[in-house]
Amino acid sequence: MIIGFIGGIGVFLLGMVLMTEGLRALAGRSLRRGLARFTGTRLSAVVSGAVATTLVQSSTATTMTTIGLVAAGLLPMVNAVGVILGANLGTTTMAWIVAYFGLKLDISAIAMVAVAAGALLRLLGRGRLSTVGLPIAGFGLLFVGIGFMQGAMAGVSDAVDLGALSTDSFGGLLLLVLIGAVMTVLMQASGAAVAATLTALAAGAIGLEQAAAMVIGQNIGTTPKALLAALGATAPARRTALAHVLFNVGTAVVALAILPVFLVGAAAVTGGPGEGDPAITLAVFHSAFNLLGVVLVLPWLGTFTQLVSKLVPDRGPALTRFLSPAVAAEPTVAVKAARTTLLMSGAEVADEAMLLGTRAPSAREAQAARLRLQRSIGALDETATFLASVRSDPEPEHAHRRHVSVLHALDHLQGAVGLLGPSEALDHFARDREMAELREVLAAALSAMVVWCPVLAPEAPADDVLELFASIPPLRRRTRRRVLRLVATSDAHPDDADVALEALAWVEAFSHHMMRAVHHLREPAPGDEA
Repeated sequence: MIIGFIGGIGVFLLGMVLMTEGLRALAGRSLRRGLARFTGTRLSAVVSGAVATTLVQSSTATTMTTIGLVAAGLLPMVNAVGVILGANLGTTTMAWIVAYFGLKLDISAIAMVAVAAGALLRLLGRGRLSTVGLPIAGFGLLFVGIGFMQGAMAGVSDAVDLGALSTDSFGGLLLLVLIGAVMTVLMQASGAAVAATLTALAAGAIGLEQAAAMVIGQNIGTTPKALLAALGATAPARRTALAHVLFNVGTAVVALAILPVFLVGAAAVTGGPGEGDPAITLAVFHSAFNLLGVVLVLPWLGTFTQLVSKLVPDRGPALTRFLSPAVAAEPTVAVKAARTTLLMSGAEVADEAMLLGTRAPSAREAQAARLRLQRSIGALDETATFLASVRSDPEPEHAHRRHVSVLHALDHLQGAVGLLGPSEALDHFARDREMAELREVLAAALSAMVVWCPVLAPEAPADDVLELFASIPPLRRRTRRRVLRLVATSDAHPDDADVALEALAWVEAFSHHMMRAVHHLREPAPGDEA
């Protein structure tokens, strides 16, 4: 019977894997975009985390996606913590599915039909229809596994005296919590651990208090994977993982401290102590203590995030903090991290270019600006090294197009920085009165770029920035004609004209590189043109 119970857990786990992988394949890009887009406020971040976890039935998937988005600089830390809170709430839906449908209703026949239908869709379907087969088959296998566990549980309770694990002593309570945590770690899915606990409870193998203590431990058991995912990652990603651990452990401590009160309240909701369905009572308890954790932390989310940030301080250059080997393992996230780095670097290059090219700095000011530019040069070089290890497939096209556009932007920013070194052309452009109008337009374009780049939002329009840069070539041509007329009328020396023409060539090349960098960093990613 023990083998049958283990086999039931295995079938349930297989169902969860198929369902989660299928749902992630269907909603993978939408999950990333949704979490990046619909987390503007603290409450919306919590709701987004709960909805995303409910849809893919995996708090781990939501947590890993969130860590990836934070690592790429696409999700602010405080919003990411909100998503983590919501993910813990969303993961409780599996307890309701098992308690209501798996244990109360005999849907084994329907489950078998779902497995068969899902398998046929996977084998015979094409495109998205084939992908739909995985979650359907997985959903069916969940209930097949529950049926196996129910049938075997009577024998397990006879062979193993689970009731001997008492909640009367603090040591016994902690042991049950530890067992729950180990179950989640071994099964790699809190939903499967909760399902096994619900099955044991429904069969009378364990009591409600024992099951509640194990469920608390199962919440804690989800944290090791988040910590492993954050190893070697950026500081924001490590902070997100730590926030996940602190929230789950803190919620567990609160739940244990008032466990009897929680259980009385949960029983009252389901019909009163000793009257309601124990499995439903446990599902209520599971949701209630996670909801309490959200309610306690949400008003102090900013303070909580600051605490986590202090515990995991930034290390290394600020511009490259989103580049790490852990991020490079996922091409889509890696490219987004590189884009974020280039946006921040582009803002710094534009800021220093305003001083060097439009304000006629003193020798000391110019030297200081070029020393600051070394930081941007280092960031661009590190981004180039980082992207050298990233490979993207032509499909999906949007991801590959973004990868190519980021490479274009990197090339143009490196070209622009190369033009900011000491040169007679740059010095002439910054001081010559014939260049005054061009300097004003270039300064306006660079200022707009400095404002636009750090926004990092997919919806931030680049049209105004591009329009300002696009106005430079015709103005340069007019200035060039004016300089040549001055030479023709002997109002300017030919040698001075040569320097002026070099200055005009400089501003044309520099503004072209900056404009093309903005073009390739905008959203959506443009086509593959230089």
